[in-house]
Amino acid sequence: MDEMHKGRRLMMRALLLPVLSLVLLLDIPQAVAFEGDYVWEARFKASLARARSGHQVKDQYVVGDMYLRGRGTAKNSAKALYWFLLAAKKGHRKAAYKAGYLYLYSNGLSPGASPKQAFPWMRQAALAGYAPAQYELGRLFFSGKIIKRNEPQALKWLGRARAANYAPARKAFDQMVKRMVKTQTAFTDRNRAAK
Repeated sequence: MDEMHKGRRLMMRALLLPVLSLVLLLDIPQAVAFEGDYVWEARFKASLARARSGHQVKDQYVVGDMYLRGRGTAKNSAKALYWFLLAAKKGHRKAAYKAGYLYLYSNGLSPGASPKQAFPWMRQAALAGYAPAQYELGRLFFSGKIIKRNEPQALKWLGRARAANYAPARKAFDQMVKRMVKTQTAFTDRNRAAK
């Protein structure tokens, strides 16, 4: 039995080595990826043409998203931000959120870009009812890093995102409420002890 298995393994190796060499020479995985890239490139070009016309806010958002993800084009955060801002200025809430998100977390923006620029875009998207933006805005108010710390505002925005069933907001809201109750209890206990 062992001799039979060894013989099969040797035969498989003998057959697979030339095939593997051929695959590596032809670079088949790139050829397969090219087929998918071709579809994304066509979508990107069509969306870019419509977005440049300025009439289709949705296409401006789609082009920004394609630049952000590298679908149909090379990844480029600065170009993604440009298209997101165009759409956000016309009221597209997801574009406003992604513009704010890029200002907060992207390293690939121009040297003048600052996380402080995220606040108005996050606020616009949050006011439009976009739950991920409400969550991020709550986090911004809670952290106090780019805007003044404001726990009631943080609780308000996290609560709105929680009410919209945005999962990360549920946990953050609950943790914040527990923290505030604990702080309030400790404060009350200190005042009672002082009297």
